[in-house]
Amino acid sequence: MKKIYQVCIALFCALVITSGVLTFSGESSKVYAAAGGDTMHDSMATKYAMKAVGSSMSKILDGLLTGDFDVVIKESNKISRISKYMVDMYFPDDEWGLVGRKFKMSDKAMKAEYEKYAKEMAVATKNLADTAKDGDSVETYEVFDSLLRNLCFECHKASRTDWPAK
Repeated sequence: MKKIYQVCIALFCALVITSGVLTFSGESSKVYAAAGGDTMHDSMATKYAMKAVGSSMSKILDGLLTGDFDVVIKESNKISRISKYMVDMYFPDDEWGLVGRKFKMSDKAMKAEYEKYAKEMAVATKNLADTAKDGDSVETYEVFDSLLRNLCFECHKASRTDWPAK
């Protein structure tokens, strides 16, 4: 019964992530068209990064549900590699790349906060890959759930003015 409960929670989390990404992508395009400018997640780099991470998170969940730990390891390592470049994608050196961004904090404070989350993401996804090597679905799911709650959700709460969606 406990395992069914955990699977239900995992499916719900995947649904929330997917619907959030799809909803935000559609709304950001409308904002971009209306404003004629760049918004927080409207550059190609940030769209790519969030779609790639979201896709990998979904594949990890699928791998957990089917017991395919090779997929979990592969996608965890992919997120770890992406996280190393995310700070540069979200906070480019050129001034044009920062136009129209809407963070809860100043760009300088948010960059420091985001660097912290990106480093933690690299470590956490590497830990997820290492845990998956043992082939224990429940333990691997616990690490995945912790990653989602303690990094993804917390970073979005700290950085995005439109999250959580209500």
